[in-house]
Formats: sequence, structure tokens, C-alpha cells
Amino acid sequence: PPPPAPPNVPQLSRLADQVLTTRQRLLAHQEQAQCASCHRKIDPIGFGLENFNAAGKWRTTDHAGGKGKSGKTWTIDPSGALYKGPAFSDYHQLRDLIAEREEDFARGFTEHLIQYALGRAYGFTDEDLADAVVRSAKRSEYAVSEFVHALVQSQAFRTK
Repeated sequence: PPPPAPPNVPQLSRLADQVLTTRQRLLAHQEQAQCASCHRKIDPIGFGLENFNAAGKWRTTDHAGGKGKSGKTWTIDPSGALYKGPAFSDYHQLRDLIAEREEDFARGFTEHLIQYALGRAYGFTDEDLADAVVRSAKRSEYAVSEFVHALVQSQAFRTK
């Protein structure tokens, strides 16, 4: 997960009266050096998922405005590039890029699952557990049930 924002992160109050697309707002945020270091890593995935609204419904346009501001509708641009990685033009290409990195995805999923299941932050002491869960899940072609089964059978889970 990304680290919390530093306490000295400036607000973008200079943009408060402007109606901007999500991409424009995030790119303006990246103008600040202390913001860019994290946002260049996390924003591209968000751009690739922007076609989904908060409820998960597919959309091709977004809208902003109201309450004294003139409204604006724009076509969503879901393109981006993974940090130090390949570019994608839309959600489907992003999905395929992630699917190609099956082991990386499995490891990230496992670390978050461990954090959730143990009710605490994932730490370096959990590396062996994560390795064991990923190995077990790999034997069953990364079935989600195998991640869960391997974790709940572990000593760490049973003694939490």
C-alpha cells in the first residue's frame, strides 16, 4: 500500500474554482515534488480503472460541476503506463498486463490477505508464511480458495 501523505503536502486550493477531469487534477497534484514520488506509482492504475464508477458500473464519460460551477462532461481517458513498466490504452490492456504478472499479483494478494486475516500490518516476519501460502496456491493454479485454506491452516492464523 502507498504510505500516508507527508504532513507538509500542500492543498491544491489554487484549483478549487476550476472544473477539471480526474486526470487533470492528479497531474496538477504531481507538480509538487513531494506528491509526485508516490502519485507516479499509484495514479496509472487508477486511470486504467476509471471507467468503473464507485459502484462498479461501467461508464465512458464523467461529469463535474454544479453548485455555482459550470458543469463539464468529458470522455474518460483510461490510458497510462505502469511505474517502470509497459503502457496500456484501456482497462482491458491493464487487466492483461496484470494477468501476465501472475506470481507478482499472487504475492500482493497474499500479503493483503495475511494482513486482513491476522488483523495487523504485514511485516518482514510474515515472509515465510507468504511464501508458503503462495506455493500452496500455485499448486492449484492460484484458486482463491487455496489462498484462504493455506492461510487458515497456518500456525500464525490458528494462534492469533
